[in-house]
Amino acid sequence: MTSPVAIPEAQSAPTRQSRHTLALVLLALPALFPLLFSIYSAWSQGLVPTGFIQYDMAYYLANAREHFDQGWSLTYGNPYAPAGTAAIYFQPHILLLAILQAAGLPPAIAFNLFGLAALALATVAASGFYGELVGFETRAKQLGFLCFFWGGGLLSALGLLFGLATGTDLTKAMFLFDPNDGWWMLNFGRNLVYPTEAYYHGVFLFALLSLVRRKFGWALAFTALLSASHPFTGLSLVLIVAAYAALELALRSDGASVRLLIGAVGIAAYHVVYYLVFLNRSADHRALRTQWELDWPYSAWTFGPALYLVGFLAFTRFTRWPSARAILTSPTSRLLLVWFAVVFALTQHDLLVKPMQPIHFAHGYDWMALFFLAAPALIPILERLRGPALAAVLLLMLSDNLCWFASFLSPQVQRYAITLTPSQAETLEWLRQHATARDVVAADDDAINYLTSTYSAAGSWHGHVHNTPHAAERKRELESNVFPAPGPNLFIRRGSPDARAIERTGEFNIYRGTP
Repeated sequence: MTSPVAIPEAQSAPTRQSRHTLALVLLALPALFPLLFSIYSAWSQGLVPTGFIQYDMAYYLANAREHFDQGWSLTYGNPYAPAGTAAIYFQPHILLLAILQAAGLPPAIAFNLFGLAALALATVAASGFYGELVGFETRAKQLGFLCFFWGGGLLSALGLLFGLATGTDLTKAMFLFDPNDGWWMLNFGRNLVYPTEAYYHGVFLFALLSLVRRKFGWALAFTALLSASHPFTGLSLVLIVAAYAALELALRSDGASVRLLIGAVGIAAYHVVYYLVFLNRSADHRALRTQWELDWPYSAWTFGPALYLVGFLAFTRFTRWPSARAILTSPTSRLLLVWFAVVFALTQHDLLVKPMQPIHFAHGYDWMALFFLAAPALIPILERLRGPALAAVLLLMLSDNLCWFASFLSPQVQRYAITLTPSQAETLEWLRQHATARDVVAADDDAINYLTSTYSAAGSWHGHVHNTPHAAERKRELESNVFPAPGPNLFIRRGSPDARAIERTGEFNIYRGTP
């Protein structure tokens, strides 16, 4: 006879799953706030929103156009380089963005649809990784996942205290220790507002989840995908996998295999050869590398408060030998230690070699490793606390991101979204309809110069500030209106109507040939 308990139990599993899915959706929704706010803010000021909430976002779509603007190609060339530059770049997600645009989607629609998919990817990966290492069985563990998703450090709290002590405007003070007004995104959740970063973080977590589950083939597949997608994060992941595999083999544990180590070393070799040898054969790319060698440090006054909460909790687990022994004898905990050590070492590489944007290696990856090391200390705290004490701990854990979202109410702080005047939008639309891949634009408007390659087949004399080869020289030529041959052939100038112009778009005159 069938037990009367069987039917309710069978029905409870789908119910739990649906509740879990709903919780994931609700957790992910705040990541869309900056995009929605930028659209509302632009419209309320009579401006045209682009859907790009940060300066760099538009150049991904310009790269993607290069796949198809002159006939389909599996690789693409730098859209801000001179005509004839070699098509030497390939990144899977850029190819996907190219396909979306070639299908007729406008650049921002393509990018933000990709962003929604990347947000879902990262959310599912985070849920899987957290469920594997921590679980969701109790209320404390569920609150712990909230802390992982939107937790941070003491960056804003220390900034506010400093602002109160010195009389600094509190809106600015929140980011005294958080570079670029928080846009280096030094915890997990904040990265989800940025479509490409959400994609990188999702793939990263799936790779490490595969390692934890001993699915080494999948771990290598995700590692190879991330290596092909991004030089900084891809290098971090492949070094983590290789170092972890070597350690586990040395300890004769079942946490790795010889094939895993060989595969990781092979991907690492590809990574080095592609990014440091093959690409450097191009003069245009070598020019970019000199511009990318920037000393953007990950300083102690940034990583200290950013990592303090999770770092302190993780450290407490090493203060007693039984706890420390449990960490050191667990393959999963050793993976977390290797993860943190590799990422943190890369963020400090400027201490040994010429810096290449050290903070670019952070992006919350070091924070994430420390969080999972800290989780066994955090969960008991969340279990014991009730009422105001629990609320205070959660408020402290979430304070960095709560303050960051609140800062969007201040245009003096959150000024990074790309918006257009109606004249700029009309000019870019004209370029989309009339410019060809043979055209090179020189405008007296920085937004048009940069966005020309995003919205049209044309190139620009000076586009992205860091991705235009010889950018400083190109900028001087643009400002002096003196160009070496062959120079630009489409000139865009703000001014009164001019009969010599081939088109008038709002406040801009468009000339074919020197005006």
